[in-house]
Amino acid sequence: MTVKLGADATRGAYSLIEYTHAPRTPGPPPHVHHEHEEAFHVTAGELTLDVDGDTLTLAPGDYVVVPRGAVHRPYNTGDVPVTFFFIASPAMDGFFAEMADLNASTGGAPSREQLREVGERWDSEFTDLPAAGGVRMVNEE
Repeated sequence: MTVKLGADATRGAYSLIEYTHAPRTPGPPPHVHHEHEEAFHVTAGELTLDVDGDTLTLAPGDYVVVPRGAVHRPYNTGDVPVTFFFIASPAMDGFFAEMADLNASTGGAPSREQLREVGERWDSEFTDLPAAGGVRMVNEE
């Protein structure tokens, strides 16, 4: 993850982040932002994105806006990395930085409680978490 424009640069209006998902990476659990919108623009590979029960496959050059209140989940089912830019409005780069740190400290399997705590601070409600144990968010290879 590379923050191209963060909250400090945009006075909190939005953040622009470049992100790469490794092959066969599940990504985050389904979640919803009640006060934020996100837009995804794929530059390499294919991004699979579940949005309110629909599954979209985005190729290079494709983009989609996920409106406030939509349950969504980006992931990579392919055999090659997927790279995409996304814009979060208002800015959420702090959330993604905190999630990256959490993934690093838990080997990519944070607990439900850890996800809930981070989510509560950043308008991210995880809607489908397993009953117990860690939530696998990165490729196990």
